[in-house]
Amino acid sequence: MMVLDPARVVPSPWRNGGGATRELAVSTAPCGNILWRISVADLDRDAAFSVFPGMDRLFTALGTLRLIVDGSPVDMLAGCQMRFTGETPVSVSLPAPTRALNVMTRRGFCHAEVALRRAHPASGESAPEGSAVATVDLDEVLADVRLFLLPKDPR
Repeated sequence: MMVLDPARVVPSPWRNGGGATRELAVSTAPCGNILWRISVADLDRDAAFSVFPGMDRLFTALGTLRLIVDGSPVDMLAGCQMRFTGETPVSVSLPAPTRALNVMTRRGFCHAEVALRRAHPASGESAPEGSAVATVDLDEVLADVRLFLLPKDPR
């Protein structure tokens, strides 16, 4: 299992220039297509998200924000999650700068789950057992990312 620290990664601009992200881990197919990607977005202004055709996104808010998903507003608190396709028009509206964990998976190839837990557990509390591909260190919170391969369509 990988332990990923966003503080050690230099941010890069989004495809559309609307913000910045820290790409923490990525897997690509031999043809160059992304199979899955784990990143942390630095959200410092209202902006439209970049489009990623063929991808599914699992977005985890790390602070208070509002997503506008296909025209519908969704208010989110830290720890709230939302799934949407990479083609869906999504933008963010912020009361204050924050961050978000974004796990993208190639549609039909794999599925992602993210579980948040305290970085400093209470006495007697232990990390959950399981098959996390990576744990993302988000200061006070750790995010365990699990990726599940989907069965191939026999057609």
